[in-house]
Amino acid sequence: MPTRVRETERKYEAPADFALPDLTAAEPVHTTSGPVRSELDATYFDTADLRLARAGITLRRRTGGSDAGWHAKLPVAPDVRDEIRVPLGRAKTRVPEDLAVLVRAHTLGAPLAPVVRITTERHEWELKDADGGTIALLADDRVTAHPVDDEPHAWRELEVEATDRDVLAAVGAVLGAQPAQSTSKLAQALGDRAKTTRRPDLPTDPTAADVALDYLRAQAAALRAHDTGVRLDTDDAVHQFRVAARRLRSALRSFRPLLDRDRVNALRVELKWLAGEAAVARDTEVLTGELQAELAALPTENVLGPVSAHLTAELGRAAANGRTQVLSAVDSDRYLALLTDLDAFLTAPPWTKRATRPAARELRKPIRKAWRALAASVAAVDATTNPTDRDSALHQARKDAKKARYTAEAVAPVFGAKLDTWRKHIKSAQKPLGLHQDAVVARTTLRDIGVRAYLSGDNAFTYGLLHARQDARAARAETEFTREWKRLRRARAPRWLR
Repeated sequence: MPTRVRETERKYEAPADFALPDLTAAEPVHTTSGPVRSELDATYFDTADLRLARAGITLRRRTGGSDAGWHAKLPVAPDVRDEIRVPLGRAKTRVPEDLAVLVRAHTLGAPLAPVVRITTERHEWELKDADGGTIALLADDRVTAHPVDDEPHAWRELEVEATDRDVLAAVGAVLGAQPAQSTSKLAQALGDRAKTTRRPDLPTDPTAADVALDYLRAQAAALRAHDTGVRLDTDDAVHQFRVAARRLRSALRSFRPLLDRDRVNALRVELKWLAGEAAVARDTEVLTGELQAELAALPTENVLGPVSAHLTAELGRAAANGRTQVLSAVDSDRYLALLTDLDAFLTAPPWTKRATRPAARELRKPIRKAWRALAASVAAVDATTNPTDRDSALHQARKDAKKARYTAEAVAPVFGAKLDTWRKHIKSAQKPLGLHQDAVVARTTLRDIGVRAYLSGDNAFTYGLLHARQDARAARAETEFTREWKRLRRARAPRWLR
């Protein structure tokens, strides 16, 4: 079973004659212990074209030290990475399946093979506070890299690891060493070949193609980043994964006039499928939190029978089914084909002539279109009196509000603060629509569970009470939406949007 450790660390360059300073000069450090010497021997694995390294991911088999094993290091934020660990086992050249699947969205099934062996002589100190607690680790590493296709080379580096960023900064300031240009030993060993792929800055006067490609690449990267969280069952990962798929699909619709329509439509079909496969897991996550909170808010005398146990069992089964569904999706050949097609699309976009026009002129059109669609869906709500039809109309307005917000996000670099203010008003109007839809789904679920409880001989009173509370919640959300919609209509927006 893999284990996960979050590492917050900074690396520093150190020449051979670098002398470590007195580390107790760092304000939080009162004493040090060490050094403890260890010999580390790591073999790093990647695809032939170094896809993992270029994504900032390292995958290695390491012996020596207190954490010998197979490790996958995944970027989280600057200076922060999650390390996923698997025991060594017998295999030396075959990556454990538990780790291979974590990076599948990057490798796309390409073989993983050794690319470099790195040996390290490590001297490590524990840095302690006034109470004797360890607040940081300092490693002084003498490193030798043996690339499979190049000459060996050696260097010295320092690593400071701490969970508190203030401690990290204080120790780094006392060290007085130059921050390392490479984020990992692998990156240092392979040089420019392993350079992390970064999005280029937009030009001063971008074309529509510049803006579209920048946003599409960002969302494709987000999809891959959250793929790992989905597989590890990280909090909110399914939600963010689904959002990335939806944003990609929405952007492809907004930018469709700039690109080959058939290829755009084909990708949108697959992204709709992917978001749908994550729907049950995400919706159940939201529903579980809401219903358990509502149940906890009821007076105990109004909770008749094993309601909590029934909700836990029913929603637990739904959550398990949803997780199975989303994992089956990301493990499927169809998903790999989608990622492969998306890479090819973004590497050589099939632009139309309109893509070469100035973004400031061409990208007003998708915003206007999204705004008109939202206004029409809200008008449809106002024209509907049947409760069931009204729920559907409000749900459509929610989807159109989300599309308008995503479109505004996609073109934000062009139109600046005024459009961003408008986007925030759209988001404020969308939020109560989301709460309304959550209440609609909760009512249906409560009725179904309540009926099953009644037929099994339990008292269904509490389910009816919870159902009524969701009715009230939906009504409050609709009232809030009406207020936010009026604010949106009065909000300042670019003149061309009206």
